[in-house]
Amino acid sequence: MNCGIRIHGQPEFDIFAKPVVSADGVSVLYDGYAEFSEGDEIFTYSYVNGAGFLSTSRGAEQNVQCLSSSTLPFNDILPALNDATSIPSASIGDETIECSSDIILKTSFGGTNFAICSSGESGFTAFSSDFDIDVEYLDAVRVPALSHEVSCEVVVKPSSVTPTTLALLTGEAIPTSSTRKLETAGHMAMEASSCKCKSTPRPCVVFHGIGIRNEIEELQDTPKKASGRMGNMNDHAPCCSEVKLSETSDVDLGIIKDTVVATHSMGGLVMSMALATGKCSFGEGASWVALSSPMMGSMASDYFQDFCNDEISAFATDLLEFFGQCPMPVSRQSLMYYKEKYASKELNAAYKLAQEAYRGNVSAAMCSDNPKGIFSRERRPRGVSELRKGLDKAKFGKSYMDKFYKPELNHADTVFLTGDGYFKDSQKPVKWFECLL
Repeated sequence: MNCGIRIHGQPEFDIFAKPVVSADGVSVLYDGYAEFSEGDEIFTYSYVNGAGFLSTSRGAEQNVQCLSSSTLPFNDILPALNDATSIPSASIGDETIECSSDIILKTSFGGTNFAICSSGESGFTAFSSDFDIDVEYLDAVRVPALSHEVSCEVVVKPSSVTPTTLALLTGEAIPTSSTRKLETAGHMAMEASSCKCKSTPRPCVVFHGIGIRNEIEELQDTPKKASGRMGNMNDHAPCCSEVKLSETSDVDLGIIKDTVVATHSMGGLVMSMALATGKCSFGEGASWVALSSPMMGSMASDYFQDFCNDEISAFATDLLEFFGQCPMPVSRQSLMYYKEKYASKELNAAYKLAQEAYRGNVSAAMCSDNPKGIFSRERRPRGVSELRKGLDKAKFGKSYMDKFYKPELNHADTVFLTGDGYFKDSQKPVKWFECLL
């Protein structure tokens, strides 16, 4: 299993779902729920009669909000099962999937390939490169009641199902006619769950982005002192002989050799300027991995300046002044958006130098333009670093196997704070870094 995948910090969890089969046995709608504990909060995701709810409880206090159909995609499973076809065998990396019933089906769900081993009344298991889904049949599933009435619109409707799908949902035997038709399908080979280093292991140094107040000169072994702004990649860096984190913005490093340099956010812009001005250079054996580098600055800095100028709300301005954010810190002022109203001629010229150095030196990059990101409890406002300046868009792909990766992630996701998404290849930043070098 890909250990980078977690929901609310949990790598394993249960989802309870009840397929509601229509009287004619042709269509199905799911009722179900999943519950997670994180800190002193309990998160309950549920779908009842096609409407979705998220209940967040802390002690006796409960907050309920409506969910879309995609949050926990119970009913997206049905089309995937409808498309399942019979195969003789399947493997993950070098390991063959063992299935005692010899009934193996293949399908794709959420952009992820699965091999399904059916065990009749005992349930079934869906295997993928990154995780497994074990399905057991229960006598009854009782969805937890909400403490107060909330009206949410219906977001899911019943889906028609094939005889094979209905058998998988209910534990009945799969019709032999369904399996006979597809016995000639070939072996299914899936990628290994983890990647090995394809080059020579080297020391890795990670430079942080903006927002870490207390800089520390000594390199750190873990991101414990990074104010919760960096994820721990130590277990997902097979090409790193050691991983060190820099808690300083000083990159006057001379010639960097035989080292992997990873930068996040403003760290990439600082590194670009250090290269452009000759403070450092990359020598033999050096690789630069850039994560969400704001090569045009950040619109957030412009918005902050609008607030500090009292252009939005006097109350907000007073609040930002109280917290020491107005006047804006110099670090944020240096991220004024390229060629916009707050960017001086000198700053625009510096951006052009940085962009040129970035293009000429970066070995791999992850840039996203999706503010939603991975399903997690991450609530802090984390913007996106736009994929607009610096590198050719044609270089980028949506797969974690692409050296230049354009995922569907937010800014926090690209520094590994939320691990990997469960399904889409375009939401696997941890595996991307692991498989990169």
